[in-house]
Amino acid sequence: MKREKTDHICVRHAICFQCFRAGVEKTRARQDAWAQRSLPFEAASPELSPREIAHRRQMLAHLTRRSQRS
Repeated sequence: MKREKTDHICVRHAICFQCFRAGVEKTRARQDAWAQRSLPFEAASPELSPREIAHRRQMLAHLTRRSQRS
């Protein structure tokens, strides 16, 4: 990885608050991007079992009954 040459004081001396904050934000963004890789958004959804389908139908029927009472 190649570093850019700059005349900014932080290159030659102790790091300033602005550069420290920029580094923290860059690290946080990198960590957030890495965490997103493990989320299952793009993964193919598995087939539901008959029991899972029955449960979902039961819950939908329950919600339908509840909404009709209101």
